[in-house]
Amino acid sequence: MSTTRRLSLPTHGAIELLIGLALLAAPFAAGLGAGGLVLGVVAGTLVAGVGLLGADTLPLRAHQALDQTIAVVLLGIAVALAFAGEPAGAAVVGAAAVAELVLVSGTRWTRAR
Repeated sequence: MSTTRRLSLPTHGAIELLIGLALLAAPFAAGLGAGGLVLGVVAGTLVAGVGLLGADTLPLRAHQALDQTIAVVLLGIAVALAFAGEPAGAAVVGAAAVAELVLVSGTRWTRAR
């Protein structure tokens, strides 16, 4: 029997919102170029928006699939920024992708009864 604790859906949403807000602010703080700035702000807006959806808006499987898709898209953006010569932008977006993956894997995907 496993004794590991998983995050509840409301906690998941709050952390996801914080990841999105951090991703919105990080490109400005890191002084990224135009490409990194635009991609970081768009990705941050998307993540924060999903965090604001809440646990009752989407079916759980859809929310989980959306979170996984966001993580993969963030990884793709990080790779694109790295190839474009924006290593700081790649690090910022890559860290957000890893945070999203950890969040998805650490969430208890059941509704409270």
